[in-house]
Amino acid sequence: MLAAAMGSVPLTQFASVVDELRLAIFIFHRDRLQYQNKAANALVERLRQEYGIELSVTLRDHIIGLRDHLETASRAVTLLTAAHGEPFYVHVMPLRVPKRDDRPIAVSVREIGMERDAFRRRYRLSRREAQVVELVLRGYGNRDIAAALGMAVTTTKKHLTRIFDKVGVDTRSQLISRLA
Repeated sequence: MLAAAMGSVPLTQFASVVDELRLAIFIFHRDRLQYQNKAANALVERLRQEYGIELSVTLRDHIIGLRDHLETASRAVTLLTAAHGEPFYVHVMPLRVPKRDDRPIAVSVREIGMERDAFRRRYRLSRREAQVVELVLRGYGNRDIAAALGMAVTTTKKHLTRIFDKVGVDTRSQLISRLA
């Protein structure tokens, strides 16, 4: 599949590696999605089921908005926040393909906090603290976290205080940076 998107046959081994990556990879050509790996398939399906969002359409529109920037730069890295508040790092890079004027564009999408379980284990967070962190990453305020998890706002604040102490940060933005 990737080989067809790239217009090159010797990439079949490379394509099998890309298919197994945990990072979502998309290839666009002329504003059309040509390829997405297994991680991208899973992310697309999750966002469609949970939020009714069509990620490939969102990414295509994002790439169109970056077109002028990509003509002068070799890549772009942006933070894209979905309509429901979930943040993603989006890396956009035109591919170098010989004998092609209209280069395909590779896009990788990394969910912030993708390695949540490792983060939870590293900082010895309880499952409830990990849930609070997840909602902080999605941009929830204390009241929203309390409502989502069925707890009092004061309990949410206590969880955040313990999380900040365990992780060694003082603010939400530092916590998010630590996960990014």
